[in-house]
Amino acid sequence: MRLFQDVELNDAQANAVGRAMLAVARADGAADPREVALIEELAPVDTTASDPSPAELAETLPEPKGRELLLQSALLVALVDGNYSAAERAVIGRFAEAFGVGEPRLEELASEVKAFLMAPLLPLANTPAVLDVSRRLKV
Repeated sequence: MRLFQDVELNDAQANAVGRAMLAVARADGAADPREVALIEELAPVDTTASDPSPAELAETLPEPKGRELLLQSALLVALVDGNYSAAERAVIGRFAEAFGVGEPRLEELASEVKAFLMAPLLPLANTPAVLDVSRRLKV
């Protein structure tokens, strides 16, 4: 499964996605190093940048594809450490609300991201380990 395809972003939009990812990473009070490493790899951004408001993101990303890319990116950050916290859910929920994305679609996007994270593990012979990761991601 491939995520993040067929979407072109300008510099301002890419920066907004990076800042949104940082906002999710910071939602629990401190960004997990795995989250920050992922953000720096996917969307190089100044880690001291302020968190964007949902309204700012909606204005910067007017197209549905760009908005879904942002939500997928935010979900990836939230899920990469294995703990999708209530604070992360709240931040992502505010972004989704500003984009007019309802809960059913947000859940579909989360399922797509979980499948993306699980895909490299499926061919492994260590079935118990794969099942453990699956349970942690609630797939």
